[in-house]
Amino acid sequence: MTDLHEGRVVWVTGAASGIGRATVEEILQEGGFAVGSDLPGSDLSWAEGDERIAVVTGDVADPDHNDAAVNTALERFGRLDGAVLNAGIAGRDDLFGESMELFDRVQEVNVRAVVLGIRSVAKVMRPGSAITVTASTSGMRGDPGMWVYNTSKAAVINLVRSASMDLASRGIRINAVCPGPTETGMTEGPYGEGSPGYEDLRRRMPLQKWGRSSEVAAAHSFLLSTKASQITGVHLPVDGGMSANSGQFTPPSFTL
Repeated sequence: MTDLHEGRVVWVTGAASGIGRATVEEILQEGGFAVGSDLPGSDLSWAEGDERIAVVTGDVADPDHNDAAVNTALERFGRLDGAVLNAGIAGRDDLFGESMELFDRVQEVNVRAVVLGIRSVAKVMRPGSAITVTASTSGMRGDPGMWVYNTSKAAVINLVRSASMDLASRGIRINAVCPGPTETGMTEGPYGEGSPGYEDLRRRMPLQKWGRSSEVAAAHSFLLSTKASQITGVHLPVDGGMSANSGQFTPPSFTL
C-alpha cells in the first residue's frame, strides 16, 4: 500500500467481478473510497459490510443510473475524484446477417454509456480529477468474427482522445486502458485455462501469459492518480506485449 488514493473517491462501473472488482479493491488498498455499480442481480455481496464502499445497481446505458451513482458518491463521501468506466459486453455476429440488434446493444453499452458516464461525472468533478475507460487491444486492430466488439472499442479509444480535449479546460484528465487476453468471467468457456484457444492466445503474447484482473486494475489506478498528472488522451495497452507484435510471426518461446 502506498496511499496512492488516500481520501479520494472513485466510481467504478462493472464492479461485480473481473477488472471492475479488482479495481475497486485496488482503490481501497491505496487508501481510497469507492462507489461500485453493476446490473441489478449482480453479485456484489463481497462489498457488504465495508463502509468504504457504496453500491448502486442499474444499467450504465441509462442516464438516470449514471446520475444516481454520482449522487451516491456525493451523499455518502462528499466528493468524486475519479471514475472508471469499465462496464462492457462482448459480441460476435455474422457481418452479413440481417439483424442489427446485437450491434446496437454493444454500442449502447460500450460506447454510449461511456459518454453518459463522462457527462455525469464532469458535472461535479473538480480540477485534478481523472477518468479512465476500459477499452481493449481489440479496439486497436481487427479480429476475425469480432467486428461488433472491435468497432465499439475502437470508438471508445477515439472518444477518449476527443474527450480529453474538452475535459482539459476543466482540469479533468481521461485515459483508456486496453487489456489484451485477461482472465475474467467474460473470457471463460472457449478460452478457459488449458483450452486450445487459451494456449493459442498465450503464445501470441511475448510475455506468454494471460493477464490478471489485478494487473489491469493497477493500470487504472495509476492513470487515475496524481502520479499521472501529465497524462491524458492516451490508450495504454496492458497485453503482455501482444500489440507490439506485427502479427506476422509468433514470438519466440521462453528459453529460461
